[in-house]
Amino acid sequence: MKIGLKTGTATGGKKKRAFRLTVDRRQILTCLAAVLLVLAAGVICEYACNMRILSLPRQQRGIFEVAEGNIRAEGFVKTDKGWELTEEKGTLTVELGGWYIDKLAYSYDYAHLLNATAYVCYYNGYGEADPEQDMVIEDRNSKLVKTSYLNIGEEVDHVQLTIDRNELGGSGSREAAAGENLTVTGFEICNVAKVHWARMGFFWALFGMAAFFWIFRQAIGKRIEIGFAAACLTIGILMVSALPVTKVGYDEETHFMRAMEIASFPWGMNLSPAAWNKMIPSLDDWPENQPGSLEEEQQIEEYFDTEGDYKNGTIHPDVTVPKGSVPAYLGQAVLLKIGKGVGLPLAALIRLGRLGNLLVYTAIMFFAIKKTPVGKAIMSAIGLLPTSVFMACIYGYDASVTAWIYLSAAWMLKEILTPQEKITWKSYAMILVTFVLGCGAKAVYAPMILIGLLLPKSKFRDKKQMIAMRTGFILVLLGLLASFVLPVLIAPKEVGDVRGGATSEVGQMSYILGHPLAYAEILLKNIFHQLPKFTFGTDIFSAQGHLAEGSFTWLSGILVVYAIVTDTRSTAPETLSGRQKLWIFLTLAAAVALVWTSMYIAYTVPGNLIIAGVQGRYYLPVLFLFYLLFNSRTVIARIENVWYHTGVLAVSAAVLLITMWQTVIVPC
Repeated sequence: MKIGLKTGTATGGKKKRAFRLTVDRRQILTCLAAVLLVLAAGVICEYACNMRILSLPRQQRGIFEVAEGNIRAEGFVKTDKGWELTEEKGTLTVELGGWYIDKLAYSYDYAHLLNATAYVCYYNGYGEADPEQDMVIEDRNSKLVKTSYLNIGEEVDHVQLTIDRNELGGSGSREAAAGENLTVTGFEICNVAKVHWARMGFFWALFGMAAFFWIFRQAIGKRIEIGFAAACLTIGILMVSALPVTKVGYDEETHFMRAMEIASFPWGMNLSPAAWNKMIPSLDDWPENQPGSLEEEQQIEEYFDTEGDYKNGTIHPDVTVPKGSVPAYLGQAVLLKIGKGVGLPLAALIRLGRLGNLLVYTAIMFFAIKKTPVGKAIMSAIGLLPTSVFMACIYGYDASVTAWIYLSAAWMLKEILTPQEKITWKSYAMILVTFVLGCGAKAVYAPMILIGLLLPKSKFRDKKQMIAMRTGFILVLLGLLASFVLPVLIAPKEVGDVRGGATSEVGQMSYILGHPLAYAEILLKNIFHQLPKFTFGTDIFSAQGHLAEGSFTWLSGILVVYAIVTDTRSTAPETLSGRQKLWIFLTLAAAVALVWTSMYIAYTVPGNLIIAGVQGRYYLPVLFLFYLLFNSRTVIARIENVWYHTGVLAVSAAVLLITMWQTVIVPC
């Protein structure tokens, strides 16, 4: 069966480009069979995850309250409500007699962050209780959770739950937390088989990606960006669905507030206290206390859905969104606007806004990979790093900044490496517009626009055009620098970023301007000390915000090095010369220096020799061009694109899925 679309001939004898869509009947049947097999495999794997519970004797399946006689208390006093903590430290020992315990739940009456430690003594392979192999669970509970669920999955002799008043609460609130009454009201054994949709979705994504890469390997061989978009969207949507609605990303509450403000234009926001607490640093949304089970996540979502009124609340914050940052939030804001219009509950609304960020990131990166004449596999591997995709699945502008800068860089490389073709004003405008869209939110990357000065003279129609375009690059640089450098030079603030402690722009500028050589030494020492982990380490490959880091950084490193060495394919006739690479390196170095300097001024205590606040994610916008500096055609990988592109994407997707299993699916 063939479905065809064919264009006719335009007036004047010019032929329009023919577009033909051909669908093979065999391919349709193959895809349908693959879909059915993937769905069935996901269901089977989810069933297998519940097999241990389903194989239990009927009398051990269900929810069972632990009898008081099976609980021993130290530091607690038994009351009508339960066990009240009366000492500085208390322990409740729950005797479980060798039962298989999928989850042990304990409910409590406490209006603060509850941090506890559970020591699980379980039976070894010989059926004996071995205290030396205890499982230790650091149980950090949200203020919004009233029943905590400990994921165990073993035959258990006993569990010791220890609560220390000195560990209660969050940073800056421990004294208040320690003074409040805390009562554990009861324990329950939860041996119930459940369908965890995020877990089953993981299996669907795993098998679906494998099937996609195999069936469509020919298309991916021709256009790697298709495979990138499929992997990024599939795994990204799963991540958006699986992530808890609590604050998991860096400063996510601030970015959520800004996106909501844009989505609420022109009437502004009308928030309840619960909704407002999602937009400011709050113990209700404390990032160090993430939900440790599906049941805990459901309690938090129920609270936000019940109390989180974002339409008729009594709080009307006046939020100022930096104008340059607005484009970076548009994807999030548009979907938030739609969600508000249909009246979604707050938890679903939060996920919808995160989805908007992912969609924008995927779309821009798709065109960036398509446009760049060199390093397509390198850019794809960077775009699918766990840190990159995580940043695209939360609230923030980092993902958009990276994607827009990559698109601008791709456009510049296309023009630089095709010296025989004249540059058009359209291409020139696209370079500038995409770069400004990226740097509007983070102008520290402004020096990278000077890569445009590498355009050879042969690219211009005449000298007048050359002068005009090169002047434009310089003016964009000066304009972006003026947006954040001049305010600090002209009117520095007495207080910088309060998250960095006793910061002061005035005090820090006096150190820099008064001792420029000393500051240069401090700057270089800090940059080189952190360079390895910010370019080839966990901070750039596997960081997952306030969640745990992935443990497969080494595999990401191998993949990236492999791509750098072997990605010698190019659609352009020229390669970057040593002189051009040196200039690119200098612009990247200037951008990195501005990143560190900005954090030194705003986030570091004046006079400190260690620059605080710089994170690996700040290197993502420069990473592609930095890796490209090491790319050379001295090594030729004689692998067909069908297997080369598919292999790079398959390994990237595998690392991403494994990291998500470790940091999101299993813990939450």
